Amino acid sequence: MASAVSKTPMLRAAAARGFAAQAQAAACSRGAADVQCTNLPNKLTVASAESGAAVARVSIVYRAGSRCEAADNLGASHVLRAAAGLSTKTATNFGITRNLQQVGASLTAVSDRELITYTVAVTKDELETGLKYLEAAATGQVFKPWELADLTAMVKADIARVPVEVEAVESLHKAAFHSGIGNSLFCPSYNAGKHSSETMQHFVATNCTTNRAAVAGVGVDHQLLVGFAQSLNLESGGSGDSKTDSFNSSEVRHERGGNRAAVAVATQGAGWGNLKECIAHIVLQAACGSGPVTKRGANNGVLTKQIGNSVACSAICPTYSDNGLFGFVVVGDANEVGKAVEAGVKGLRSLNVTDADVARGKAVAFAWIAEHLENHCTLAFDLGEQAALLGKIHKKEEILGALDSVSVSDVQAAARKVASGKLAVGAVGNLSSVPYLCNLH
Repeated sequence: MASAVSKTPMLRAAAARGFAAQAQAAACSRGAADVQCTNLPNKLTVASAESGAAVARVSIVYRAGSRCEAADNLGASHVLRAAAGLSTKTATNFGITRNLQQVGASLTAVSDRELITYTVAVTKDELETGLKYLEAAATGQVFKPWELADLTAMVKADIARVPVEVEAVESLHKAAFHSGIGNSLFCPSYNAGKHSSETMQHFVATNCTTNRAAVAGVGVDHQLLVGFAQSLNLESGGSGDSKTDSFNSSEVRHERGGNRAAVAVATQGAGWGNLKECIAHIVLQAACGSGPVTKRGANNGVLTKQIGNSVACSAICPTYSDNGLFGFVVVGDANEVGKAVEAGVKGLRSLNVTDADVARGKAVAFAWIAEHLENHCTLAFDLGEQAALLGKIHKKEEILGALDSVSVSDVQAAARKVASGKLAVGAVGNLSSVPYLCNLH
């Protein structure tokens, strides 16, 4: 047992924690206030927030998500994500790994339907090293054939690990949009290992250009970040995206054995192009419920309460730059899922929210957004996402102000739109009890 004299007195420890919390809150406040955005002449957007943190995070972001794939290269964004950190024009796989480890840095790559984001997290005194290898990984890919061949096992493992509820949401996107946004985040199993070096080089050359890119940082001087962005060796690219994916009413079912099933049902939602409408749908999602908020608690959302507690369920509201979805996902025993889907569709068709529901939804949405924007990791990702997709930044105050200004009538209008919209369905598992789309009204 430690000696009593070595222990910190309780009141002193409490005071230290209090001062630490105040310092952290002040740093977050400074980060939110100091957001800056610059559009370079080559159409590359640079965004930053000076957080005062010891660790700097810098991202290079491209509009090269799965919606950019064509029929002949499906899964290319998954392979690009998996290939982050492989040998480049200026560094080997071993060199990138060793040099980043030597300075305590980390390099990650994440992708979604619209973006792929390369991020380095490094202490400020080693920022130069971090930026060097971030640039190498994000702009100098060479896709050596033998390294791509070695990736096949990783890609197949990613596919095998996809949870059934995520697969249902992936199938929902396919049903709702067919291509574009409907392309899966994961490489089709029949395409795993079939992306050649030439295919990947063409995908990068087409999508990783200055007019489709952004550089974002948290805890980095803005002018330093602008200089880094100007030094990147990227092609200028063409005119950018012009196509908007249209919503379709259809279903994708993957019949399997077992005793579980997952079903995702949705109608058309809103995209970030209309901030007010998008925020209204997010408030509606919070009011509809995203599962129990306490351990062993019950569903208490407007929609999830109607679905019941016999299955796990949540309202979903995936949003993109130009479109979105709104609905629910259920997963559970195959004998119960069919009834839950019918109850969920009935709830969508009669969706109505009261003043109390909207107040609760706004409180939940406020907590979601504030926590997202105060966390340095997610703030860096959010800045890159907005910069790459919108070419500008909605500051924290602007987003929370838009949330605060959403009225009950705005949320009720979103609910009416959802209630009258056509449905799309994605289902995976033992679907013996799950009704087909034509039988859902």
